[in-house]
Amino acid sequence: MSEQTRMQNRLPSDFLVDSAAEPGVRAPGGRARRTPKIRGRAQEVAAMTTWRRWQDWVVVGLGVVLFLTPFALGETAMTVAASTAYVLGVVIALAGLLNAAMRRAGGLELIPAVLAVILFVSPWAFGFTAVTGLAWSSWIIAILIVAVLSSLVAMQSRRATA
Repeated sequence: MSEQTRMQNRLPSDFLVDSAAEPGVRAPGGRARRTPKIRGRAQEVAAMTTWRRWQDWVVVGLGVVLFLTPFALGETAMTVAASTAYVLGVVIALAGLLNAAMRRAGGLELIPAVLAVILFVSPWAFGFTAVTGLAWSSWIIAILIVAVLSSLVAMQSRRATA
């Protein structure tokens, strides 16, 4: 193949910014091609993909804690309060797993947020405010879930501006 046809078959020079023109040839300027290193906030954002967002795992953990609270406090005889903790604990943990399985944290973080609001209101709605251990654990866990999810939303808005 002549030099002229090889030059015509090559891609435009602006397309080959830092890559070698032919295999086994170094990049222009004698530099080898490097992958850029990610540091700081960009590294934190890049790490937030499927199964890696810490916020989702905290929501799962809080759902498990809510499920185990009636056993830990010895309040299993209070059927309404205990069943509320069991059901909402399982559903919150499953919602956290659903969010963790998603590649991007889209609108699905709204599900645990709505469940946290239901959890916060449940001692008054179901009438177990007198069972102070389960009522307080419901309120505290609901507030923690909302705080963790607000951290996730703040991280998304920070990613959009980065």
